[in-house]
Amino acid sequence: MSVWTSPAEESAETTIAAGLAKLAELPEWLLAPLQAGRVRDALRRGVPEFASGALALTGVKIRRMLLKDDRRCWAGVYQLTIEDPASGTRAVELRGTFTPPSVGPVEAHVPGAPFGAAGWRIALPELGLELEPEPAESALPAMPRLTGPESSRALLEQGIRACAHADMRIAGCRPEVLSYKPGSRCTIRYHLTYPGELADRGWPATVIAKTYRKESKGRNAYQAMVALWNTPLARGDVVTLAEPLAYLPELRVMVQGPIAGDQSLEDLLKAALKVDTPEAYAALNAYVLKSAAGLAALHRSGVRHGQLLRLDDHYAELHDRSARLYAVAPELQGAAEPLLGRLEALAAQILPAAAVPTHGTFSPEQVLVDGDRIGFIDFDEFCMAEPALDVGLYRAAIKDIGMNAPGAGADRGARLARLERLDAIGDAFLDEYERHAPISRERVALWEAWSYLRDALHFWIKVKPAEPDNAMMMLTRHLPTLLT
Repeated sequence: MSVWTSPAEESAETTIAAGLAKLAELPEWLLAPLQAGRVRDALRRGVPEFASGALALTGVKIRRMLLKDDRRCWAGVYQLTIEDPASGTRAVELRGTFTPPSVGPVEAHVPGAPFGAAGWRIALPELGLELEPEPAESALPAMPRLTGPESSRALLEQGIRACAHADMRIAGCRPEVLSYKPGSRCTIRYHLTYPGELADRGWPATVIAKTYRKESKGRNAYQAMVALWNTPLARGDVVTLAEPLAYLPELRVMVQGPIAGDQSLEDLLKAALKVDTPEAYAALNAYVLKSAAGLAALHRSGVRHGQLLRLDDHYAELHDRSARLYAVAPELQGAAEPLLGRLEALAAQILPAAAVPTHGTFSPEQVLVDGDRIGFIDFDEFCMAEPALDVGLYRAAIKDIGMNAPGAGADRGARLARLERLDAIGDAFLDEYERHAPISRERVALWEAWSYLRDALHFWIKVKPAEPDNAMMMLTRHLPTLLT
């Protein structure tokens, strides 16, 4: 049945299209503070040390620009490359605050302190931008304990004995920091040795520890992994899972066993698109089908853990995000509401299936590849939800990753061809999932639409000029499938 049969419905279609058109292109006022050349030139004029030649500003790189929840402005990090005659080349990070024209003008401010010193600040009215030194992040308080060979050995032994293997004894521990963001998160691989008489117990030679910003998220991931480990999934017949070994609430640290695989399915997807050969797509497709079978097995595992997540809650989140955006960009007022209203009406008509154990953020990035086997990782958002959540988000992620991978180019025809290729990959995933478990394709389409509309709003909220209108292209291609 077509939803666009009556004049009223045709008018609704026109209203939706008009709203989406508002979101399709970023305005000059928002792009200005992200143009590195313009920021560099403004700083060379406005900073006395640059203007006099005492210091030379040779480069500007802009990282992270986000519309803040609590302030009507965008905030980001500006990394400057400075040539200092006294000390050579150095990098300086500045915190940037961009105030849009609708909120008010930024008044000029000339720094009253030496460049980069405490209290230094500059305002660039022509860009609506204020810059000040980025505060130094404090280290995680637990880092000395987590990275010291003896302290980490004792910490791991105590935690694992309490949670998983009561008789474990660790003789030696060598920490290897895999990633670290001061004050926020860290992932560490530990290389373990055991006393000679216990060397044949089958305990892991390496374990992984992850810190969490929120204690509740780390606890949720650990408890979800424990629940899954107590099902037949732990045998690894369909998909490999890491063994949960310990959760240390006082440090917000989760410890898990290793999971084989140096590549993710995201890596394979990007590689296949780059070489663009039938052989590469066939190899990729084999793992896509395995991930569908693995997800169906997870959904049918019988685990009951986590909060109930509903599509209605996610649509409410989009209303909140769009309202935050309209407050600083009034020209967008009402842009998302016609489509959101239509999607909410459809969601009310097409009831969800019963809730199943759900990964929560399932995408090719969370699928590791090891030979002909796959593994699932990152259960931080594990919850109970309809199966269409994981399936819809996975299909949307395939397109998002693929459309923003190198090689699509600016030519619209080439981009549409790539999107068609990605659609076929997503269709293969859905077909394979349906071979193993029932699924509502209509609900899958609704979750996909939520993902694409969220990305269209993030085009503004996170200011992503490098991703031209990919989100809008995916959304407008998807809607006829859903709304007809």
